[in-house]
Amino acid sequence: MENNILGNNYSIVGKKIFLGFSGLVLLGFIVGHLLGNMTFFLGADSLNSYAYFLHNNKPLVYTARVFLIVNLFIHLYFSISITNTNMKAKQIGYIVNNNLRATFASKTMIYSGSLILVFLVYHLCHFTLGWIDSSAYGLHDSKNRIDVYGMVHHSFSNSFISLFYLFSLTCLGLHLSHAFFSVCQTFSIVNKDVTIAKAQKAGRLISCVIVSCYAMIPLSVFLKIV
Repeated sequence: MENNILGNNYSIVGKKIFLGFSGLVLLGFIVGHLLGNMTFFLGADSLNSYAYFLHNNKPLVYTARVFLIVNLFIHLYFSISITNTNMKAKQIGYIVNNNLRATFASKTMIYSGSLILVFLVYHLCHFTLGWIDSSAYGLHDSKNRIDVYGMVHHSFSNSFISLFYLFSLTCLGLHLSHAFFSVCQTFSIVNKDVTIAKAQKAGRLISCVIVSCYAMIPLSVFLKIV
């Protein structure tokens, strides 16, 4: 019995390592994507130049997309696997300190993750495929570049679209706030009360900064600041 429990614990830790690495890759994309999106505040020419660069470097873009999709599926697979294991065992699957106080973010990881996946599909249908708001999709600016700035401005003038993005960003913030701490714990970066508290605060800070920066775009348009 003891060997079986020990084996299951090590199996969960192995899954968490894959989950953590794939999560770090996705976090890197989130930060990189955010930096690109921030060119919105530099004006139409800056954002459209950024989009033009991406559209004219398709081998790089498609390689990155394949890499991200692989990591996304890895993340999804191990998230579901660990959740099922924990539900069957009726215990949290950490080897180090199984008595950590659960937070709202930690207890809703599978739900916030599912909502983020729904948002990701919506986002791709919206800006990549142009299925959500087709009236501003595919238009060109004065330099004959795809007018991404105009599309963003037009879309976020819609209250439903802006509110949906803000709600989805809230889910992202919840997910990231615990995910950062979880990765630190999986890789044994934290194992004492002091470092645990610091990692939890760092996770909340990182998620707040990322979400706030993303939210500035729909808010600035919706509130007619930009």
